[in-house]
Amino acid sequence: MEYRNLVTFLRVAELQNFTKAANELGYAQSTVTFHIQSLEEELGVTLFDRIGKKVSLTSAGEYLVNYANEMMKILTDIRQLNENVDVMSGKLRVGVVESVLATYMPDAVLRYNERFPNVEIEIMSHTTSTLLEMLRSNDLDIAVVMGKRIVDPDFRRPLIKLADISFVTGRNNPIASKNNLTFKDIAEEKLVLPEKQSLYRRAVENAAADFDCVLEPKVQVNNTAIIVRLLKMGMGVSYLPNYLIRPDLDSGDLVTLNLENDVRQEYYIQVLYHMKKWLTPQMKEFVGLMEELLQGEKDA
Repeated sequence: MEYRNLVTFLRVAELQNFTKAANELGYAQSTVTFHIQSLEEELGVTLFDRIGKKVSLTSAGEYLVNYANEMMKILTDIRQLNENVDVMSGKLRVGVVESVLATYMPDAVLRYNERFPNVEIEIMSHTTSTLLEMLRSNDLDIAVVMGKRIVDPDFRRPLIKLADISFVTGRNNPIASKNNLTFKDIAEEKLVLPEKQSLYRRAVENAAADFDCVLEPKVQVNNTAIIVRLLKMGMGVSYLPNYLIRPDLDSGDLVTLNLENDVRQEYYIQVLYHMKKWLTPQMKEFVGLMEELLQGEKDA
């Protein structure tokens, strides 16, 4: 079983299109067809149903995907025994939610480029839902998302980290010195919240619903930097992930508020890739780097 035939098979399986696979691999379409036909003849099975321009995996093809990924991993590990990872090249496409882009990604990109300067990194920022769809359509290699724990048979999740979200205010706001606050106390403050589509806005509204409370924000803005600036100027209270405002918390410019009843909701930073995608060396090294930066929990 030839290495190149497996590479071609996995790319066609991901893209479900012979022409797109040929373009990505730098082959003529006839070469891709030949590789797949050679593999089918060798195994004695049909790997793809070809109906018009639509290509889909047969049950045998679906079965082979998992084995092919494992075989590729083993072959890659063997080949790298005599290779220096520092000269690794190629391209890595990473999708990131805005909050992670603004906090962890500058360090991640800098460190990755220092270690692997010949790898081209393409960073795209979107919402979690959009990034998941991009993973499904193979428009991304890896996604770093934020939200509730994602359990989906389409994705592997090598890393997950709990992200605390807190009510915060500026240090000079009188409410900052009060203890045993109730949710009603918070709701009566001038609330500075993201727009309704924001994850953090949905999170605080879910918390409000638990206390049968209606929130009426004084300011709605879909820009965390502006929210932070307003809080530091003494205007109101917001609900933000701690990692996003860590420098301001460490400096004391912002403080978290203590509520008598726990309103903590569990949201996570999660690193994902498609379960049918071969974990390339470029992807593997990026996941390892994110483990260093996030110090999160390794997942299956």
